[in-house]
Amino acid sequence: MITVEYSPLPGLKNSIPQPIVPIKFIRGKKEVSTYALVDSGAAGAVISTVIAEELGIDWIKIPPKIGFSVGGNFRSHLVKIKASIFDHEFELYVDIIEGIAPYKTIIGQRDFFKRAKVIFEGYKNTFHMEFRNFN
Repeated sequence: MITVEYSPLPGLKNSIPQPIVPIKFIRGKKEVSTYALVDSGAAGAVISTVIAEELGIDWIKIPPKIGFSVGGNFRSHLVKIKASIFDHEFELYVDIIEGIAPYKTIIGQRDFFKRAKVIFEGYKNTFHMEFRNFN
């Protein structure tokens, strides 16, 4: 089991500590390392258009869909890519979200929570992850 301390959003020292993990996205020979908010309320994973472009994804050519969140609605483009968290590599579907947001990456229930048991201990500012083994 991996224990991770909550931390402020990188680049925003005064932000409230959150459950954030280092994550690497892989597409072909391109890789992008960043940080992701682990969000148990998120249906799936999202990445920004900036990360998509760094991975060489021409997201504008992927048909958009409209999604809804607490903050309102958004346009997104669905794609499947590889990700790696603490040396655990897996494929997941991500919605490439148009627009600017403080989080460039969010991982949620659709793919990540099926691969790892996540226990939040907000009162300790920590969370634990235990990755499942797939044969």
